[in-house]
Parts: sequence; C-alpha cells; structure tokens
Amino acid sequence: MGNRKSEELMDVVHLIEENLGKKAKIDLQPMQPGDVPESFADIDKSKNLLGFQPKTDVEKGIKQFIQWYFQYFRNQN
Repeated sequence: MGNRKSEELMDVVHLIEENLGKKAKIDLQPMQPGDVPESFADIDKSKNLLGFQPKTDVEKGIKQFIQWYFQYFRNQN
C-alpha cells in the first residue's frame, strides 16, 4: 500500500542509513528507461473497499520494518 504523499528517494535512503547505523554506498546514475521522476499511490479503492487509512509515516514504517526484518531472520537460524 502507500499514501498520497510522494517521498524523496534520498530521504528514504538516509532513514535506512540512520536505522541501520551504516552509510550507504551510493552510485548516482542518470534516469534510466522506466524511471519516473515522481509517483503517488492512489489509495481510493483500498480506502473504499477495506477502510484503509494510512497511519504510519515513512520514518516510523522504515524503523519498524528494519526491526521486524532483523528479528524475523534472527529467528530463522
């Protein structure tokens, strides 16, 4: 799912870096075929059919996902 707010890619990269405590190795390239400069999620159908209403912002969502990821894969071994 998503929300109606577009997020800057580098802002998301920085949030991931902060939550991992590691610096990303970034290799900036020109726009590639199929890349889009900006996109938004249309949540109208999920809102109407499922009552979906985004409640988690990107900062909290990335933090929670990284915590889940490490806990999940720690338990797989």
